[in-house]
Amino acid sequence: MKIQLRVLFFIISIFSFLYAQEGGGISLPSQNTGNVPYVNLPPSEVLQKLKENQNILKENKTIINKEQIQNQLTGLEENQENEQFKEEVKQTETNNLAAKESSELETNINNLFKDILKNKKLEQFGYNFFKKSTKSISPVGDDYILGPGDSLKVYVWGDPVDLMAINRDFSLKVSSDGTVYVPNVGMLQVSGLTLGDFKKLITSKLSSKFKNLKVDATVEKIRKFNIYLTGFVNSPGMKTVDALDTLVDALIFAEGVSKNGSLRNIEIKRKTAFGISVIKVDLYDLFIKGYPIDIKLKDGDVIYVPPIGNVVAIAGEVKRPAIYELKNENSLDEILEFAGGINPSSSEVFVRLMRYSKDGIVIKEGALNDKTFLKTRLENGDFVLVGKNPGVLENGVDLTGEVYYPGIYSINDTPDLKTLIEKAKPLVNAKSIVITDVKKQQFYTTVEDVLYGKSNYKFSGKEKVAVLSKFLEEPVYITGEIEESKTIQYYPEITLLDVIKDIKFQDKIENLKVRIYNPNEDNNVKELSIENQSQKKEKIELKPAKIIYLYDLLIKGIGNIKLKPGTIVMIVKKDKNEKAPSVIVTGEVVNPGKYEIEPGKTTLYDVLKLAGGYRENAFPQGLIFIRESTKRLQEEKLETTLAILEEEIIKSKNRYAFSDEAESKAAMMAIQDQARQIELLKKKALLGLGRISLDIPPLLEDLKNSNQNITLEDGDTIIVPPKPNYVLVLGDVYNQISLPYIKDYRLKDYLDMVGGPTRTGNLNDLYIIKANGRIVSAQNYGGRFLLWSGIMDYKLSEGDTIVVPTELKIPIMWRPLLKDIVQIIFQSISTAVLAKRL
Repeated sequence: MKIQLRVLFFIISIFSFLYAQEGGGISLPSQNTGNVPYVNLPPSEVLQKLKENQNILKENKTIINKEQIQNQLTGLEENQENEQFKEEVKQTETNNLAAKESSELETNINNLFKDILKNKKLEQFGYNFFKKSTKSISPVGDDYILGPGDSLKVYVWGDPVDLMAINRDFSLKVSSDGTVYVPNVGMLQVSGLTLGDFKKLITSKLSSKFKNLKVDATVEKIRKFNIYLTGFVNSPGMKTVDALDTLVDALIFAEGVSKNGSLRNIEIKRKTAFGISVIKVDLYDLFIKGYPIDIKLKDGDVIYVPPIGNVVAIAGEVKRPAIYELKNENSLDEILEFAGGINPSSSEVFVRLMRYSKDGIVIKEGALNDKTFLKTRLENGDFVLVGKNPGVLENGVDLTGEVYYPGIYSINDTPDLKTLIEKAKPLVNAKSIVITDVKKQQFYTTVEDVLYGKSNYKFSGKEKVAVLSKFLEEPVYITGEIEESKTIQYYPEITLLDVIKDIKFQDKIENLKVRIYNPNEDNNVKELSIENQSQKKEKIELKPAKIIYLYDLLIKGIGNIKLKPGTIVMIVKKDKNEKAPSVIVTGEVVNPGKYEIEPGKTTLYDVLKLAGGYRENAFPQGLIFIRESTKRLQEEKLETTLAILEEEIIKSKNRYAFSDEAESKAAMMAIQDQARQIELLKKKALLGLGRISLDIPPLLEDLKNSNQNITLEDGDTIIVPPKPNYVLVLGDVYNQISLPYIKDYRLKDYLDMVGGPTRTGNLNDLYIIKANGRIVSAQNYGGRFLLWSGIMDYKLSEGDTIVVPTELKIPIMWRPLLKDIVQIIFQSISTAVLAKRL
């Protein structure tokens, strides 16, 4: 009985801090809201009208098990090749991760010129060089310069008599003073000598003591020393290199240059007898010009990468569109060389230079054959666009359609239409001819008239000629609640608005909708007589491919589509209670409200764009997306648990009915209080349920092509909260409260601020609810073997919620149910608090 009461008290207590008083709420840090209005969470009436979800959101993510890869590596034979392979795997993973992220510079340029770039994105040139770079073992040649720390191997062979007095091979190590001790010879100064010079020296020394000897030597172990990488590199600090490593090797060890760092002004600072010498390196010499950069490193070298200099972006019809860093270059023709020159498809006369100014972006037009324009001085942030040649034939005619020999004809040999048609030989079904000149003007005639000399056309060049078949595409039909049904000739690009623009309707457009049928694609429609439409409509069950509301089409411009041959457009009356599918968008958007959608097609990005995008204070990472089917599942779990609790309360009353009077009276009062709490939970536990967790990027345009850009359904609710400035602490702690968010604070720091867990707090099962609804626990953060110790160092983000469950000894059969229901309740509270800040 005591165990059951403890379970009841635990479930009820998790709500007590939020619902202890009517209208009560969690205390949040104060913030300056300015002129932003205070809006409540949509009322329960709106949430109850959300329709049942018809689709299941599926996330398809590939997870790389790095631990498994590491275990496979550990099982390999521990030799030099294995160590190198593990280092390459680690290096490649790190570099790939760094290269995937766009820099702020790239994001700004791609967003500013997105309409010009379309689906393409510009990247900063050169930084991907380090993405998959790995260091290989280099051979040691005779030009290798010896120094302290090198180990040498000497081989001797020749006359057997002499060899008895000397080892056939022996090892030497260059000491700190640059000398080696050679048996039978003594000390030799070798530091600064090349390997080839050393071979000559030791051969000379040994040959003076022994006859008929041959000597050779190799570097057995290359000396290692420390260098320092500073500035804008991805992994700065001290690195250990060997005497064969170059500047490029060192940058690979540092995981490449940061996109905020310069590739063109890298400095190697080296101590010499005369002070500090500085060697400046421009990596564009390697990347663009192909010159080797083989500066060998020395002990104590400092490699400094300064911040990036001025940049210019170039796009369009060039061989290598990118964002380039400027050094001594200052003209347009120089940046064209960086881009590898122009493509054959480029337009000689369409070049645009776009430049920031205090009033916006200024555009300067020019041409590739204009030497003065090509010498235009470039400035930081300039954007150059080289246009595409439209492909218009200067002295040619492009012929398509119903002829034996379509293609391009020269006006020198084919000056007019009659000559063209005679050469191309029209097919039997060829009928009409459409000529489009360079000004987009069209001229119509027939094959028959041209061949019989009744019509002709003299070409000037650049015309397009189409010979059409007499078997035209099936027309478009329109019928229904209109004064007169019509048959309209189909042509490419014909739209719904084109079909209904001259139609007179029999009712107000507010009361009508359009049904679109495609009989050629629908097996349910086999015959349809337009003249007798009303009768056929009753006999054949038509299946519309699309429904569009006439008011939305004509007044709001929503729903205009391209039609196909044979399409049937039927105007019908709306049902009395029929409404257009819609969603609610509220919170930190420019234009909150209700928006009509096309279910299964309209996406989250589409409706946020319609709402004007985010306000400045918006926190899209915490976007709350509510759908009825998800809400219903969580409601069912809550109802099940609450029903169990009510049943236990009833049983408890019966058990205490025959107890001691004082004990019975106290127990009954506690049970009645629990019953009242259960009723309160039934009314208020639903707040925040129904949420689908989404990883929304901070920038709206990044959502467009994301797998989180889900399609919407009628009744969905979208809430964009303001940027939170708190971290919420719930559960079995001494003080359940919201705390101010402090950057870089860890989980244990926030627990210390609330006094830590109580005696019954279960730290092993604590977890974090992220602002987007996702769960971070000890199991999915640090692994099961670290338990809670690893997650204690987790750095929290704004809007996160820490949950410390109560450690209870309850029947095993209750544990899965209670664990699920408690998590749903805490997630509901976290969502409700985030939403209430609107």
